[in-house]
Amino acid sequence: MARSRINSLTIDSLKHPFSFQGEFLLLNVSDLVSVFSAQNSFKTKFYTLLLVESGSGTLRIDHQAHALQKGRVFFGDYGQVFSFSEVENFRGEAVLFTRSFYNLIYTGNRKIRNDTAFSNLPFFRDFSKNDFAHFRAGIADIKREFTRAEVLGQEIICLLLKASMLKYIRKTENPDYIGFKTNRKNSYIEDFKNLVEIHFKELKRTSDYSQKLAISANYLNALIKEKFDISAENYIQNRVILEAERLLLNTDLSVTEISFELGFSDKSHFGKYFKKITQESPNNFRKKFAGLS
Repeated sequence: MARSRINSLTIDSLKHPFSFQGEFLLLNVSDLVSVFSAQNSFKTKFYTLLLVESGSGTLRIDHQAHALQKGRVFFGDYGQVFSFSEVENFRGEAVLFTRSFYNLIYTGNRKIRNDTAFSNLPFFRDFSKNDFAHFRAGIADIKREFTRAEVLGQEIICLLLKASMLKYIRKTENPDYIGFKTNRKNSYIEDFKNLVEIHFKELKRTSDYSQKLAISANYLNALIKEKFDISAENYIQNRVILEAERLLLNTDLSVTEISFELGFSDKSHFGKYFKKITQESPNNFRKKFAGLS
């Protein structure tokens, strides 16, 4: 049956039993191929690092086809459509992660403090035998932490992941990437993201942030829409909901207390806001996950 649209795929929708709340997942490539077959392509809602250890075939990213070959590392961005075809004896690793997971730990170095440095990275890089072995060793460290599921595991994986992405960026040999020379658009986007992180509890309108950036609300919305395929308002809402979910799952605060914590005037306003985004009430969300932590 013909498809009227391309479905989006999240890490959660892969239904893996252990994926850090849908934020991070490490898969054998055979599992990834079974999802992204030629007849089953999706628009991704996560980043992907794909290491090709052996085998052959084709990986199509949007409208461009690329050969699978030993020593090649692919990087997939949000919103790209993946599909595999003619795959034979394909072995390797796939690392899937969200923006929020990569941004779990910020550093003072703007090259790696958040995912803005990923803008317009090439689809793949070919590594020499030694460089590929070095890169793969870093992924193996990530895999060990992922399978252990020990305390501070997410933070350690985030730091190891940043190191792997720096190796990929360095492999581009492009001074604009290595020096992280951002253009004005990317600077606005980065500043917006940082402002949301600081002010999402009290500022929930696009105009609140456009005023701080000294640009129009329409221009800010266009930048965010182009970059993330959602409106600036949706971006703000997602950050509020993320914090709400954290509080609902990890504290004993009442829904009323959480509503005040997040800057809402009352429980009713917060409940409507939460349900509009998640399609369920805060109480139902909390009950659904009760006993699973």
